Amino acid sequence: MKKVFLIIFSILIIGCQDNKRIPILDDGYITGAEGAQIYYQVMGSGQDSIVVIHGGPGAGMHSVLPSVRPLAQHYVLIFYDQRGGGKSELPADTTKLQPSYFVEDLEAVRQHFGLEKMNVLTHSFGSVLVAQYAQNYPEHLKRLVFHGATGPDLQQELTLRKLKASRAPPSPDTTLSNRASELLQKLLKGTASNPVETCQEYENINKKLAMARGDTITYKGTTCNAPPEAVHYYYRYTAQLAPRYYNGWDFTTKLDQLRAPLLVVYGKEDSSMIPAQRSWASSIPNGRLLLIPSAGKAAFSDNPGFVFPAIDMFFSGKWPQNVTP
Repeated sequence: MKKVFLIIFSILIIGCQDNKRIPILDDGYITGAEGAQIYYQVMGSGQDSIVVIHGGPGAGMHSVLPSVRPLAQHYVLIFYDQRGGGKSELPADTTKLQPSYFVEDLEAVRQHFGLEKMNVLTHSFGSVLVAQYAQNYPEHLKRLVFHGATGPDLQQELTLRKLKASRAPPSPDTTLSNRASELLQKLLKGTASNPVETCQEYENINKKLAMARGDTITYKGTTCNAPPEAVHYYYRYTAQLAPRYYNGWDFTTKLDQLRAPLLVVYGKEDSSMIPAQRSWASSIPNGRLLLIPSAGKAAFSDNPGFVFPAIDMFFSGKWPQNVTP
């Protein structure tokens, strides 16, 4: 059961594209841990920058880029594909998907851009990666936003997800649901003949199922916007192996040395997972939780008119209204 939940929360299930375009200012490759080539993109303008850490792990920058693009109106956004996904290196030796490599890749990003202290925004499993980074480099973190975060305690996370699944209504279309499971198994086992098309069909079916349940679909990210070999590698290896290498994480008592303010952002509508978000806020001395009305896990997409002004205020050095410890 633990393996199943690790896979489920490592994979984003709904994808579409954002029509709004902001020019890419720079892109290229950074040399990460042990020479790994890490692809990055820079966009936006402003006096300050934000390093954006996508989920997965290894889901690629396009899993979150469309949703956070509005921040590029006021900040320089630095995106990068984590190893094992996107346009970054796909290690032949899968032991190089251990947390220490992801941490040193992030440190290489910081050094490449000459950031003494980083503003960081994470999505989903990106929070776990940054927590691991914070244990090694707390002095290099300035202000943190965790959005739709995987929880700081694996056992709590699994328990909450199990509870959420037990409360979920039955599938509105058994045929579509079975097809989604079939496609996911092909991706996880590495047997999809065309990984990108399989990924796209899988995401589209999940979108249809969500709409059939009456959900409003706002999430704009996708795990499919990557070379075929990267989509194959992500589902087959990174999404499954990288979380296991944490050996059952629990950061609730390991971040006392972190002095950077942390704003945890999560939607009120996904109430089952809010206890994990509170755990993040209470895990560091200067953490706060902001619950977003009319939103679920994808709060940036669900209620951007509420979220982005709050994020702007936080990165400008002030707490937004209605935050709680």
